[in-house]
Amino acid sequence: MSYMALSAAHFPLLIFCQQLLSLLEAGMQLVEALDTLTEKEASTSHHQLLGQLQTGLRSGLSFSQVLKSYPEVFPSLLQAAIEANEQTGGVTQALKRFVVYETQFQALRSRLTGALIYPALLLSLGAVVIAFLLGYVVPRFSVVFIDRLPDMPYLSGLVIRLGLVIADNPTTTIAVALCALVTMGFVAVHPATRNWLIGIAWQLPWLGERLRAFQLVRMYRSLGMLLSGGIPAVRSLQLIAGLAPSRSRHGIEQVINSVSEGLPISVALQTEGFTTVVSDRLLTVGERSGQMGEMLERAADFLDAELERSVDKAVRLMEPLMMIIIGVLIGGIVILMYLPIFELADSVG
Repeated sequence: MSYMALSAAHFPLLIFCQQLLSLLEAGMQLVEALDTLTEKEASTSHHQLLGQLQTGLRSGLSFSQVLKSYPEVFPSLLQAAIEANEQTGGVTQALKRFVVYETQFQALRSRLTGALIYPALLLSLGAVVIAFLLGYVVPRFSVVFIDRLPDMPYLSGLVIRLGLVIADNPTTTIAVALCALVTMGFVAVHPATRNWLIGIAWQLPWLGERLRAFQLVRMYRSLGMLLSGGIPAVRSLQLIAGLAPSRSRHGIEQVINSVSEGLPISVALQTEGFTTVVSDRLLTVGERSGQMGEMLERAADFLDAELERSVDKAVRLMEPLMMIIIGVLIGGIVILMYLPIFELADSVG
């Protein structure tokens, strides 16, 4: 099924779950609801996928079994939640929990991504202005001073020489710039180099703490959703282990082993460093009250709010700082261009 690989990355999973939930809550049967969604679907690949789900249901398979046939589209968390609720009579509660989980996670990821948009635009604009100055303005401005290059201040001469090199070799300059962009893109998407960069980021004092908070938010929400759905603790931990970054999987495996031996989840998570002061207290209360799923959600909400405040503060600080840095670079290039003129005026005077 080659179309599956294509639809996996683009299938609107959250929208599908929301629409399916709405139809089921309106009183439709599962097969009838899927028929409705299939008929309205305009995308060919998505239409085929929904048709395959219908075929599986009509052949006698359960909904969770059908979803397991397409693991690249439907995550294991959704499959497990559906399977647990099928045993108690329906999938509506499972869909509700997954929609809430996915909505909260996507909102958090969107906030973090949105916080980076303005700095990225500012950096791009600054790079374009600097490239224009060095590649167009400096070479034309420096024609008058080519004979005086040896007598210029070092930095002024360096800027003018760089501009002349760029102007004399435009094709090579563009090729080097494109190679640099391609290399950066390769580094960003290649798993080994990306993991290496993430490992460095985890070691940084402020950024590492925020990455850990982001990981804990996702872990708590996933685990809370599964436990609230009636899935056993060990099985729930095994499912979230597949979502965790590679640096955390060993710790989660240790948590699984400890819980399998009878250790409380709160103690096992605290031992492996997967708790904060607040979440540790909340999880302890959750085990005493039998509401571990709800307490995990509360811990995630608490961390989510703290993470959002930290990112907002960082962005407010980063924006003026980046503007100052870019302004200094652009202003420095302009000053270094005009410095020979000032010296020439002084010598004439």
